[in-house]
Parts: sequence; C-alpha cells; structure tokens
Amino acid sequence: MASSYTTLLGLVLPVTGELTNTWGSAVNSSLTQLVEDAIAGSVSQSVTSADWTLTTTAGGVANQARLAILIATGAPGTTRYIYAPQLSKMYVVVNNCTDQSSVYIRGGTSSSYTTGVEIEALGSALVAWDSTASDFVKVAGGGGGASGTGGNQIFFENDLNVTGSYTIPTGKNAGTFGPVTVNSGVTVTVPSGSVWSVV
Repeated sequence: MASSYTTLLGLVLPVTGELTNTWGSAVNSSLTQLVEDAIAGSVSQSVTSADWTLTTTAGGVANQARLAILIATGAPGTTRYIYAPQLSKMYVVVNNCTDQSSVYIRGGTSSSYTTGVEIEALGSALVAWDSTASDFVKVAGGGGGASGTGGNQIFFENDLNVTGSYTIPTGKNAGTFGPVTVNSGVTVTVPSGSVWSVV
C-alpha cells in the first residue's frame, strides 16, 4: 500500500514498511518542510500585469497555496485579486503594491470565486476560510487603515455597504463610519448589551 496525503495540507502519511531505509527523505521533504511552509513560509508575487492564482499541486510537493504569508507587489493601477483554494486555511496577506491599489483574497478561481477580503494598499491582514460563510473572513489586522505620507496609519476606512450577514460577538461593541447601507437579505445582529455605532 502506497503512502497517502492529508486532505488540507497534502502532508505525507507513510505506510508501515513502505519506506524502508528511505523514510528520512520522504519525511523531510513531504512532511517536515511542508509543515514549516504552512506555518512560516512566504511567497511574493508581482500583480502589476495580472491577478494571482495560487499554485496547487498533488500531496507531498511544495506549492503557494500551502504557504502562510502571501505578499502582493508591483503597481497594477487597479484592484487585483488573489485566488486561493476554498479549504480550511489561514493566510497573512500583505499588500505591498506601491500605487495605492487594493488587493482581495478570494476563494476559488478567476472564473468562479467568492467575495473575499480586501487588503488596502500597504496594509496586511490575517484571513481564514470560513466554511459557514463559504468565504474568506478577516480574523485580525487590516483595521481599515489607509496610509498617509510616510506610511503612517492615520485614516480608518470601511465599506459603504454591508454585503454579508454579521453577528457582533457577545460582550463587544462595533463602530462604522456612515452612511452605510445593509444590503437586502443581509442581517447585522447586535447581541443584548452590545452597541453598533454608525457615526
């Protein structure tokens, strides 16, 4: 019976007796290195001329979709998109575009994709695939901060429309700069004791 690979990260699952005297090579390249990539590996790619579809490969082989940190670079002059597999995974997405272009990370492909998460110019955020929302969601960072001259985080920005239902966590308050529109069919739930302030 041949080795198989885990579903999410494609890590090797050696079979007893299969890798006699060769297990070190298989474990080092198809397990240990790939775990390191998933925890701390990074990749940079210019999005000046095109969107970025993360490479995916069969189990046991390096690919961009497994890496932890995605760094978009270049000067596209328009919004660019990073397309990632719709699988349980977290990414730190860094937008290092030099021309104030936004970058979105979306689940899927360039022909079939989710709404995704916007990363403003010179911003970064931790995002994760949320199977309930069937989309990537922002977990931390990003903060809606637009950079002023010198890169200082002086402006806080938010979208004009709430496009997906959201529940403010219990024991938390939320704030939004308005006016803001909640799209048809979308619900913002404010738990008892919490406040959503639109200013």
